[in-house]
Amino acid sequence: MSQALMSSAQPDLWLAAIGWAYLVTNACRVLTYVPQILVVWRCNDGARSISLMTWGSWSVSHLTAVLYSAVVVADGFLVAVSLINLAGRGVVSVLAYRRRRAYARMNRVPDPLRRPRTDSI
Repeated sequence: MSQALMSSAQPDLWLAAIGWAYLVTNACRVLTYVPQILVVWRCNDGARSISLMTWGSWSVSHLTAVLYSAVVVADGFLVAVSLINLAGRGVVSVLAYRRRRAYARMNRVPDPLRRPRTDSI
């Protein structure tokens, strides 16, 4: 932010505005996880449209945000926001992974060359 802009207004006002903007945008972002969770939950094709790498990397980035906010800046508010975002991303990631595994199990093609074992162990 430029010095001219900061000097024309009170710095505390800018800090408060940025803090509130962060709170509002992250509160809204939490609400956007719900439709994605519902779509993955209802998915019948193994959640193929969900990129596990993308959602997983976002989850890892939120994990690092939790660690950073807790250890480096020691900000409880930032920890809480980061934990909520980690939970939302984590739910989508884990649910998509489980849907994909269940779909693969249900649609596994049997190997025609495989014979059942007849020897006893």
